[in-house]
Amino acid sequence: MDKIGIYTDPEGEFLVIETPSEIQFELSDEARRLLVAGNKLQQPSVKINIKNLQPGKYLLKITYEGMSLYQRIEL
Repeated sequence: MDKIGIYTDPEGEFLVIETPSEIQFELSDEARRLLVAGNKLQQPSVKINIKNLQPGKYLLKITYEGMSLYQRIEL
């Protein structure tokens, strides 16, 4: 899998995913309820608006060429 960068912006309003590859992503809460889903095609990064999410733990799923990567995110 190509290198993937995952971070929040300095203002804490967006979760940023950077990768040169096309991906699909899903952000779920601790109860695994889907909050946001989408894809990154030709753009260098994608931003997920998180400013209205409550502080807590979330699960980010990234799918690339049939493989899935899971990352826990704490806001």
